[in-house]
Amino acid sequence: MTKALFVDPETLQKLIDLPGRPLLIDFMAQWCGPCQGMAPYLEDFATSSAQSLSVAKLDIDAFPEVATRFMVRSVPTLMLLLDGQVLGVHVGAMNKTQLGSFVATGMQSLRDR
Repeated sequence: MTKALFVDPETLQKLIDLPGRPLLIDFMAQWCGPCQGMAPYLEDFATSSAQSLSVAKLDIDAFPEVATRFMVRSVPTLMLLLDGQVLGVHVGAMNKTQLGSFVATGMQSLRDR
């Protein structure tokens, strides 16, 4: 995946189930100003990280059951997963540098366990 991909619940589950491939999920909404403001940074980050990470965007208004499943209460919420395990959660917009730090910290927490 070379850019952030809008996903439905089935596609999201397939990405979650990919063994050994980290997944960054952007829980967002079309009406969310910070979500829209962060979108170019997320796209750029997804492109530059395509070799090591998948990036998915899920519209919580289109799929509220998924937001409920992951206990998302505010947007944007970013969640980093590996092998179905949540490595990190961040609520609020981030720039590309902050996205990189968030992912690196999440992956480091896995190595530290």
